[in-house]
Amino acid sequence: MTHPANTATCIISGAAENLRQCHLITESADEGELHIARKEWIFGIPRGSISYYTQSRENIIIFREDICKMYTRGEFVLAPTFKTYIDTMAFVQRAGTTDRKNDDESPRRPLTALISPECRYRYVFIPFTDAARALQQEFRMQPQTDEDLNGGWLPRPRRPLLEGSNAYPVVECHAHPFSVATLAETVFRLRPSTEITAQWLVCSDRIVDLWRCKKHPPPQWFVDAPKFGEDDTDLSTTEASGYDPLLSESKCEPGLVRLTRETDAAALAADPRTKVTNWFGKADLKAKPIEEELHRSPVKLRRSSRLAARAGPYASSSPERCASPPPEEWVPPSPPRRAPWPSARGRDPIRYPPAWEKRNGRFPTSNFSSNDWAYFQYGVALAARTNE
Repeated sequence: MTHPANTATCIISGAAENLRQCHLITESADEGELHIARKEWIFGIPRGSISYYTQSRENIIIFREDICKMYTRGEFVLAPTFKTYIDTMAFVQRAGTTDRKNDDESPRRPLTALISPECRYRYVFIPFTDAARALQQEFRMQPQTDEDLNGGWLPRPRRPLLEGSNAYPVVECHAHPFSVATLAETVFRLRPSTEITAQWLVCSDRIVDLWRCKKHPPPQWFVDAPKFGEDDTDLSTTEASGYDPLLSESKCEPGLVRLTRETDAAALAADPRTKVTNWFGKADLKAKPIEEELHRSPVKLRRSSRLAARAGPYASSSPERCASPPPEEWVPPSPPRRAPWPSARGRDPIRYPPAWEKRNGRFPTSNFSSNDWAYFQYGVALAARTNE
């Protein structure tokens, strides 16, 4: 059963009311910094941003309230299909997180790059109780495809699947395999498994082992890196509730969030995009500019020798006066082109990072250009790309 990606519906029943969110991975005060760093390294997220991930849709599944309680009690489990498992393990190899030299500080691919063109992942529905098996009878879930079953072969060790493996249906959702496998591995350990269900236990266990065991430790430079801090592109969980209509004002129990029409409407009204839309609807698009605003008096530029001295190579020459409107032939210089990296064509910013990178990680500064921001936030050498 599939549902529109932009609507909040239960992934099993399709219900649009009486919903709850289940947060699959939650933060624990007992986790040490090294264990957290392992997760962040494999997930491909910045150091110290695990709290952002736990509130993202990659870590959330939406159910009807009664079905959500059954899921958190372990009456059924969702486990990556064999195809999803194969894609996840192959992605980790390509993402640059394993078999990496300790001094290799090149960017990794984030976990969101694993998403399919349909923007959903596929998981096998495995019931453990009669009530959960009744869900399978009540709702028309998708059967597993030959691709889901890996052509009838267990990925590792490679051997034929046991008879009856195709009896379990499939559901689709946005939650990432890293999160789904974490909860699945826990439930499998608590519930009696059969030889058939153990096939998915093995796959879920191997995904979790990517950050649980010591086989793929993060480089020490990543463990010691300054933690991801709040800036003008980040919001705290409380602030983000005004932007995400799926977040509620109250939590019913750990890992669960109730969804209501009232909170959805309140979030929509608080959304800045709504305010902009309302303002734009009242604007007169045919109105002419006020005459006095067309001819402003020239304004003397504010100059500071102290700031100019600190700006160094980032400083740009400016006309003595600003006229409005400015002459057509004068165009403000592009900040990326003023950055120092293009001066040495072919320079590698990964091997020769800017001086601020190892200083304190606190930005912006007076010498911080848009090229620096692109490299700091996204690992992209914008100026070098502009020069090509």
